[in-house]
Amino acid sequence: MSAVANIVLADAQATPVNHTFIPLGPDATGAWWFEDQSQANPVGYWRISLLITRNSSITPGTSASDRTSRVKVGLHEPVLETVSNNSAGLTPAPTVAFVPRVVSEYIMSDRASLQNRKDLRKMFYNLQNETQLVNMVENLQGIF
Repeated sequence: MSAVANIVLADAQATPVNHTFIPLGPDATGAWWFEDQSQANPVGYWRISLLITRNSSITPGTSASDRTSRVKVGLHEPVLETVSNNSAGLTPAPTVAFVPRVVSEYIMSDRASLQNRKDLRKMFYNLQNETQLVNMVENLQGIF
């Protein structure tokens, strides 16, 4: 088990800016939440969620290939908007316009070796930089 620590990620700006996500702690489901508090309003804070689910039940007759552990990772980046002044001339607080997010889940058999898990993580990391996937995510263009 690793100790909880800040997570620092660079964004995709022309001049990348590092965002520091501080640990908030686990929620009721056991998922750990981290928050980048650099936005002007707390409703717009970017967040990371991390959840590990280990299969701890060893039921007689259940094969090891049917037992799995899961790691679920989420990155949530709300975008704020401020509507125009109201009739009293006051500017309301910003609200969340939409939330771009990505959620990935690693599903690993209890029979998977350390090398199997390393390969899965590393190859998924490389897949995120593969040209076709980049084009689909950034330009919303399918494969033909």
